[in-house]
Amino acid sequence: MRAGGRRCALGCRIFVLLAGAVFTVPAAALSDPLGLEEALETASGHPRVAASPEVVGLLPRRQSLYLDCQRLAFRSSSVADPERNRPLEPLISARDAHRLEIMERFFDVLLADLSFSTESEAMAVAYIQFDRASVRNELGQISPLRVLELESVYQEILHRRAASEISQQLTRALLAQALGTPADLPRNLLQPTLAMPPETPPTLETILAQAVDTPVVRDLMAGRSQADRDLIALEVRQQALELLLRLRALSAAERNLQTELAWRDLKLDESRTLYEQEVTADLGYSMSQQTQTRQQSQRVSFCRALVWAELEALAGQPLAEAADGEQNQ
Repeated sequence: MRAGGRRCALGCRIFVLLAGAVFTVPAAALSDPLGLEEALETASGHPRVAASPEVVGLLPRRQSLYLDCQRLAFRSSSVADPERNRPLEPLISARDAHRLEIMERFFDVLLADLSFSTESEAMAVAYIQFDRASVRNELGQISPLRVLELESVYQEILHRRAASEISQQLTRALLAQALGTPADLPRNLLQPTLAMPPETPPTLETILAQAVDTPVVRDLMAGRSQADRDLIALEVRQQALELLLRLRALSAAERNLQTELAWRDLKLDESRTLYEQEVTADLGYSMSQQTQTRQQSQRVSFCRALVWAELEALAGQPLAEAADGEQNQ
């Protein structure tokens, strides 16, 4: 009994300490709706910025539910690789790394909301089709097999909608954690005005010249052997190259989606005309497809903004002026 009591006391003490650690996080009041700039301002006061690299490295970083910019850029069908979407630690400052974390979590919430809207529209379409089939089955105009098929489609979309609704809560919990207010989940977010990269981004050499001269990289190289410094320089180069290539791939994806979105808009107008003329029974399918395309377009825009922010963090300064300077030469 004594041994058990000691174990309980130790366990209770650990639990109390951990619970206390949770409640020591400052819970500053945030606006509702919350804007991206205000969210980013909380980065400096987050415990993750002041924590030791050893502790930060031990804690898991949870993959975003919707962004996954690496697979989006290169249309990869492979399993998601969280390492490919991590901030560039330890090549950037802890504050910049956490600002990138907040950006990613903020974008993921907006995409979760869009996903829920898309699934809600698809569910409405599927239900109408299933309900009409049920009526026609009672009149002997359609087989029970077809009704069950449509009900199966409806139930599948209903399941996806429920998952999307739950993802709204999960993405908000991850954002609240990044904001340092885990007990206060943000309800409404403002659509951000994104700082998009220029049409012609800086060259790899321009970014490298800035990146190797940042305080973070200089401190990382200080006191190390030549082999260590060469290895760090190689990694800086690889990170910059991958980000530039990802940015180029996302630009191509955005051009593709702009064309598809224009087509979806015209298709919706056509469906609306046919609906008004009572040629078709509903507009739901076209509306659902348009919303889905808009979600994908938003996802690409968010990833482009995030990659550009990562490049600026790696360079230790804004890159727009460098890109403008290269274009003017």
